[in-house]
Order: sequence, then C-alpha cells, then structure tokens
Amino acid sequence: MPGFVLGSAPERMAAGIVRRLTAPGRESSGPQYGGAAQAVHLREGLQHTAVLAAVPAAHPPELPT
Repeated sequence: MPGFVLGSAPERMAAGIVRRLTAPGRESSGPQYGGAAQAVHLREGLQHTAVLAAVPAAHPPELPT
C-alpha cells in the first residue's frame, strides 16, 4: 500500500491524503522502531511525497479571466 500512494503523482494528491501521510511518518520515528532502516526509509518517503504535494498547493495555477 505505501508503494502505491508514494508512487502516485504528488501534484494529484488531495490535501486529506497528504495530511494522512504525516501520521505514519511521525509514528515510524518512535522508539519501538529503534531507527530500523525500513522505518527510516518509509518516513523519508512520506516526508518527500508530502513536500512535493504541498508545492503545487502553495502556487495554484491562475484562473483565466
């Protein structure tokens, strides 16, 4: 499942999906994962995707007048 979401085009992700990406990212940094490489990789992928998805939202296209 994470591969499907992370493989999607970030500019097409709704804000709700981006918000939901941050929770597992925070959770994967918890002590129960002990810095496991898979948890770090997942967290970095989630953060990267959230940033890419936020960029188009910060600069919406201009509407025709």
